[in-house]
Amino acid sequence: MTRSFAGGPTTEELLEVCDIARRAPSAGFSQGSHFLVLDGADKDRFFAVSGAGEWFAARAPRVVDCSQIVLVLADPEAYTTRYAEPDKVGHGLEQRESWSCPYWLTDSAMAAQNLLLLIEERRWGALLFGLFGPPRDTLSQFGVPSTIQCVGAVAVGNRSPDDQPTGSATRRPRRPAADVIHRGTW
Repeated sequence: MTRSFAGGPTTEELLEVCDIARRAPSAGFSQGSHFLVLDGADKDRFFAVSGAGEWFAARAPRVVDCSQIVLVLADPEAYTTRYAEPDKVGHGLEQRESWSCPYWLTDSAMAAQNLLLLIEERRWGALLFGLFGPPRDTLSQFGVPSTIQCVGAVAVGNRSPDDQPTGSATRRPRRPAADVIHRGTW
């Protein structure tokens, strides 16, 4: 994850990457994942209204130098509507509460992973982080409908030459494979 940015791709380049990233798996081909790309004044407003700008100013001030923020969003209604259609009805998934795993979040997380991998492939930098404070406070500032959930925000830009790895991954060892990969039984 990049924490020091210096410029970045054009918004048009990033929109092309988002178009590829959105092709992540989608339960029932519900296609409820969305990207909201914020640049220029919208990006600056995001940092101001979300509280992220203040938080990063104290801990990683060059994050706000990213060229864009991408909000990865999930639409639960796309899934419940899809699973009420004739070829899917009968699974009992017409209501949000019936889903043991909310696939709108799962699928949008996979779209976010696609986005991160595509950004890495282009040798840009990215930082995935959650919204600060109540999500609706931020999302409503950008016209996001109240039914839509945010999976996370991705800061995008070119890595600054002085960017250095920081965060938990630099202080905590990766768990051994034997602790997390199971075969046949737990």
